[in-house]
Amino acid sequence: MSAPFTGTGHLLRLILRRDRVRLPLWVAGLGGVIAASAYAVPEAYGTPEKIAGYEKTVGDSAVSFLMSGRQAALDTIGGITANEIGQVATLGICLMVLFLVVRHTRAEEESGRAEMLRSTVLGRHAATLSATLYAVAAAVLIGAITTAAMIGADLEVTGSLAYGASLTLLGVTFAGVSVAAAQLSTSARGALAIGGTAIALAYLVRGFGAINDNWLVWLSPFGWAQEIDAFGAERWWTLGLLAAATVVAFAVAAYLAEHRDFAGGLLQERPGSPRATRVLGTSPGLAFCLQRGTLIGWTAGLFILAVIYGAVVPMIPELLESNPDIGKTLGIEGGDLEAAAINSFLSYSYVFLAMLTGAFAVASVLRLRSEEEAGRAEALLATGLSRVGWVVGSLAVTVVGTLVILVLNGIGIALGYSFGMSEWDRVGEIVVDQLSFAPGVLVLVGFAMALTGLLPRWTMLAWALVAVVFLQSLLGDTLKFPSWVDGISPLWHLPRVPSESFEVTPGLVLLVISAALAAAGVLGVRRRDIG
Repeated sequence: MSAPFTGTGHLLRLILRRDRVRLPLWVAGLGGVIAASAYAVPEAYGTPEKIAGYEKTVGDSAVSFLMSGRQAALDTIGGITANEIGQVATLGICLMVLFLVVRHTRAEEESGRAEMLRSTVLGRHAATLSATLYAVAAAVLIGAITTAAMIGADLEVTGSLAYGASLTLLGVTFAGVSVAAAQLSTSARGALAIGGTAIALAYLVRGFGAINDNWLVWLSPFGWAQEIDAFGAERWWTLGLLAAATVVAFAVAAYLAEHRDFAGGLLQERPGSPRATRVLGTSPGLAFCLQRGTLIGWTAGLFILAVIYGAVVPMIPELLESNPDIGKTLGIEGGDLEAAAINSFLSYSYVFLAMLTGAFAVASVLRLRSEEEAGRAEALLATGLSRVGWVVGSLAVTVVGTLVILVLNGIGIALGYSFGMSEWDRVGEIVVDQLSFAPGVLVLVGFAMALTGLLPRWTMLAWALVAVVFLQSLLGDTLKFPSWVDGISPLWHLPRVPSESFEVTPGLVLLVISAALAAAGVLGVRRRDIG
């Protein structure tokens, strides 16, 4: 009988070898963006006038509070830098550890590789411990890069250390949450859904607490990390809250691991009906059945987020009234200021929700590759189902699901906006504006389909394009990308309605590109070997 952690070191080295490309991509991508932002901000806000303008504009912004919380010391370059990189850094490190942990725990059990390894001299909990150490090391590396970049940008050393430490501990905390999620679900997708939901809830709780400046901030690990007040008061004791949460998360994960069967989860999947419906006998029907849970989860989550964004709109006039200097900063005066600020927030909401919808669309397309790698596609194609029928059926579910989510996103924003403003005349306009970003999202669908058909071993590049879209949309202005880099993002080519006038031509061009990419992918699946 082997000890529970026997072989952990050997397994950790195996993980590092398997992720010899994936881990550098995470570190270079996330760490590089953080470092680039840290160096770009001092140049962008290098004068006292620009710093004062930033403090007045962002210091009372409900949008900033929701997305980045209440960052301390916005009257300093350090505080501005922390606020600018906060959204990408905190969400990025949490998602990184979630994907790394699930990949080397639940996904390994689901594929059967973990059972093969367990047949050797390997302890019961060696896989969990090695994946945990791996994720923690990755979080420490990102925190160290962040601290070094801030110090290299001539920011205050103490504040840089405080921010890097809080970011690292935030990642370690959610590494524990991810390990617990892996014990609950029987599938990697389920574990990712549980962990992602935990991250989203903690993020939104911090956002609402920041908007209202109340105790909700103290219910979220994101809030604890930010309450260290880097470059401000620097309350180091808040790191103790993250450390305590980390201990609790890993303790819960250990307890759950002791009370489940190997390759099983504490939340068992519900058995299906013994009789299949006629719809299930079709390619789109089967694809919908396989993706139903994912589609419902993404739809519900984004709809709730859309309602939240819409509900923030009524706060904008109050903030403008409390800070009249914002009008001078933006160069807008009078009643135009309120309309411009509302339209600017709506534009941001549309783009952000479109980006998240694009993430769903890519995950949905790549389900084809997952089915192929698992061997289930071969069994389907052994029947009368053609390759083209199999691909087109799944692609149809992706496209329809994407459009439905975008429409519901618009409805969610419209509901939150209309109830708060008592104005119902913009419902149709808001839904159409949100739907105007569909061509950009469908390019992501086409690109993922092209990779699946033509370069199946490189399908993960579809996520690289999603990352580019996020970076360009969130940090493009700060990092000042060249126009050709901005142009890689399909959303960049679309007008930011309602702040900008709607144009038909960019959308039509993107639709043609998406259709061409999807057709190339379908043709590739038809001609290449399966598996």
